Amino acid sequence: MIGSKIIIEDKMPLKRLKYTFDYCRANPIGFLIILILIGSINLMNSYADAHTIKYKLIFYPMAFLVTLFMYGYGLAITKDTIRNGEKLPIIKLKQCTVFGIKASIMITIYSLIEGFLLYDLSTRFHLPEFHLRFALSHLIETLKLYYWHNPVSTIEFIIVSIMVTYIVAFFMEISLARLADGGRLLGAFNLLSIKRCIDTIGWRHYTADYTKILLSIAILAYLQFGIDLFGFFSEILDLIIGLLIFTIEFIGIGKIYQEYKIKKVKRVIEID
Repeated sequence: MIGSKIIIEDKMPLKRLKYTFDYCRANPIGFLIILILIGSINLMNSYADAHTIKYKLIFYPMAFLVTLFMYGYGLAITKDTIRNGEKLPIIKLKQCTVFGIKASIMITIYSLIEGFLLYDLSTRFHLPEFHLRFALSHLIETLKLYYWHNPVSTIEFIIVSIMVTYIVAFFMEISLARLADGGRLLGAFNLLSIKRCIDTIGWRHYTADYTKILLSIAILAYLQFGIDLFGFFSEILDLIIGLLIFTIEFIGIGKIYQEYKIKKVKRVIEID
């Protein structure tokens, strides 16, 4: 009952944002370390962009390794959320490294699948690729991009693209949650088992929950556009918003998988 109460309380985007902020600030040291890591990734990428190939070969790989570690910490957040954690978990080097390698492999595979499907759709409809997250966070640019195209085929293309994005994301998120919950990398790709998980959660319910995660991320992305007004503090605010965007998705993955586990236990009890 405690788990189900937690799940219900932070469904709406604004409540989800507040919960994520409270979750992060409950561990000030972890909060600061993750801010530093995100800042270092941005700094290394910016430095590499502005310098010669020699520096690109040094700083791009360094940024990639830190990013990989961050993916691992994201799974640690998911694992902590599944177990009803209320603050950023302690950073464990070995756990984050192992999780990061496995998560990067998994995310790469799913991203390639999604990219191939979206590219195939864009080719069939003779339209630019439609990426849902970019569309939500850059709405004006997206509208301009499709403005001159046939409105009927454009709407059809967008609807089908959204469906593809959601389905791939559903399977990927459950895969990541299973991995965080102690599963093996190959086991996390068991599509039939993942489908049974989604059936237990409910496709409609999962769709609504994932939409709220996307809306929460979109709200934060739009906040990033206005932080230049804060002058000196804009860089710090940008890092904080980046941390919230990073955290909110991994918490969301943990919450939805936690709900699956609660429903699964409830079914077993009912059968008994």
